[in-house]
Amino acid sequence: MKRPLPGSTHEALDRMFDAIGRSHGEHGAASEGIYVAAAFLDLFHTTLRKQLDPDQPGDLSFGRVAQLTRQFGCAEAAEHLALCAGGVFVPMPDGEGRIAEMTAEAMQEMGEAVARIFAAAAPGSDGGVATTPAEARAALPLMRDVLAAVSRLYAEISEQARG
Repeated sequence: MKRPLPGSTHEALDRMFDAIGRSHGEHGAASEGIYVAAAFLDLFHTTLRKQLDPDQPGDLSFGRVAQLTRQFGCAEAAEHLALCAGGVFVPMPDGEGRIAEMTAEAMQEMGEAVARIFAAAAPGSDGGVATTPAEARAALPLMRDVLAAVSRLYAEISEQARG
């Protein structure tokens, strides 16, 4: 099987199977992902490999990718779809502890800032689709709040990483 093109659907799936192997493989090896996923889907690993080969007819179905994403908690397919739709995928925190609370705060600040920026770039806004200097100035405090919330979150995660 040839290497998938960077940024392609097949490359995202390749990364997903590597993540499955690292997190759920017996030895934690990326190369185990295809075997773990095939066992879960009740397929032969060779069948799954064929479905992942861009040169072969037939693809791995969206439903199966959703099953793997749900079962193994891998975000690679969601990240790829978000990029295809012009966005980014941001996983939700697990809901435990200070980091979850701080993540929620950062996401709220980001949502408010993004809403203001999109409103400024809307066809009916003061500058039309071009953001005016006044609209940019109005968005700056919101962006500052985003940076502050993300900085606090970064500091907390760094602190926890040090143990």
